[in-house]
Amino acid sequence: MYKFLRRLRVVVSLLFFFLILFCFINVYQFAGQWQALPLGWQLIPAILAGSFAVIIVLLLLTLLFGRIYCSTLCPLGTYQDIVRRIANLFKSKKARRLNYSKPRNMLRYAILIVMVMVALLGSSLLLLWLDPYSNFGRIAANLFNPAVIFLGNNLSYIIDTIPAHGYHTFTLSATIAAMAVFIIITVFAALRGRLYCNLICPVGALLGLIAKYALFKLQINAEHCTRCSLCTSQCKAQCIDVEKQAIDNSRCVQCLNCTLSCKLKGISYKNSYKAKQSTEIKGVNTNRRLFLGAMGGIAFSGVAHKALPLRSVADNEKALCPAGSLGLEHFKAHCTACHACIANCPSRVLRPAVTEYGLDGFLLPVLDFNRSYCSYACTRCSEICPNNAIKPITKEEKAAIQIGKVRFVPKRCVVITDETDCGACQEHCPAHAIKMVKIRNGLMLPQINRELCIGCGGCEYICPARPKKAIFVVANTVHETAALYQEEERTDIKVEGFGF
Repeated sequence: MYKFLRRLRVVVSLLFFFLILFCFINVYQFAGQWQALPLGWQLIPAILAGSFAVIIVLLLLTLLFGRIYCSTLCPLGTYQDIVRRIANLFKSKKARRLNYSKPRNMLRYAILIVMVMVALLGSSLLLLWLDPYSNFGRIAANLFNPAVIFLGNNLSYIIDTIPAHGYHTFTLSATIAAMAVFIIITVFAALRGRLYCNLICPVGALLGLIAKYALFKLQINAEHCTRCSLCTSQCKAQCIDVEKQAIDNSRCVQCLNCTLSCKLKGISYKNSYKAKQSTEIKGVNTNRRLFLGAMGGIAFSGVAHKALPLRSVADNEKALCPAGSLGLEHFKAHCTACHACIANCPSRVLRPAVTEYGLDGFLLPVLDFNRSYCSYACTRCSEICPNNAIKPITKEEKAAIQIGKVRFVPKRCVVITDETDCGACQEHCPAHAIKMVKIRNGLMLPQINRELCIGCGGCEYICPARPKKAIFVVANTVHETAALYQEEERTDIKVEGFGF
């Protein structure tokens, strides 16, 4: 039975891993909300999005069988297993063996408490850096995706039937951040299995607290156990203490490797509330330590909130967040910078922010009209976002969402500086917020109706003025509703004869 369950776990974990990976290396830009379904089953996005059905299912699974989420649904967990498997190919049998490691409960729970406190203060800063799904997303979007594009484009030169994959919008800060996390997690996994999951990951700490009270737990049968340590050597969570014949179920990720390694069937699922003896590793003064950790976390987060500029400057005119995000406050409270929207943006107008949103908005998606503009009828980012940071919107709804307002500086315009015709901004405005009016010598200058502007950036992107654009979009801190363009009524005049 355990052999079948382990195979089933591997199949499910690989299925979720590749479905989620496909969302970030979607080089052909397949559209559809179905593609985002696997992302919605990630715990932190489900909490931020208020997906209560998903949250209840995940918590019930944990209450029944422990941390199944970590071994099947989490893409970063599966990635660590893949790294561990590959690393073992280059190790001796002795080097592959893992040993029991004492839990570092104070550290893992302190990280969880501080993260929750900072999130309650309205900042997703720690969620951004610690959420396993978001870390995997940034690695996939900024490292795997460009690698696939580079490989595909080079193959297209060799094999005519392989189409080119477009291009990747490189951002130095996002690439460095993704590379740093990638190296840390890869080294941890290669040397110590699921060390990241049980030392740093807040999701692992949260589910570990619940898993301690799971109905069915893996337990050691003392009558069958000979303390041979085969199970310990295969335990990627390093949570089996054969000397005490106990398993730390708060760290166990339910990989089931131990059940297959034991030749005497000394490890099996048991009803923890009916077991005659407890085989759970108990902490010392855990409640008091957690209480002290909670108080420390509250104090730290309070001081950090006062001392650090966690809130971005409200008048930052370049803090342009996507349509559907409602505004700066909602976007920053829900977005964890997984970069799914960046990887799937057809026009490549989204890029990771650096200073636009402030300290707690580092790496969050921001619209950059120097790169491109937001397509008038595109709602791709709202379809792919699992956190509800960008709420689902229709094309009709987007046409009325004003994420910013255009501003025009006549003295920068080439019509004034070069005394030449232009009108590119008017031609590229889908909201009809710009019209050309005559000034002198037959030249025409843009006239702006800011009530019609939706802030798509078409005018700013196409503006030829340098070094500063003559026309640009200033962000709305809270998104507003734009007026709809009404065509002027035409009066039909009947003319007898030729009319002249």
